[in-house]
Amino acid sequence: MSNDHGNLIKSPKQLIIMVFASFFVPLFVILLLMVFVNNGKRGEHSERTEMLIKPVAQLNFKDASAPRE
Repeated sequence: MSNDHGNLIKSPKQLIIMVFASFFVPLFVILLLMVFVNNGKRGEHSERTEMLIKPVAQLNFKDASAPRE
């Protein structure tokens, strides 16, 4: 039983097509995923998102020379 492995790319034209495809196909897939993720309902979740972020994003400044509590 012989395992003869042949080249998948047999001409320079096929090489050029594969180089372009290997660059643009992943970009196209990423673009489609971005569109899919961003098509959610944003209006309903804005208040809830704001409530979740508020404790983390809130800054409390204190005077460094003030006595400790």
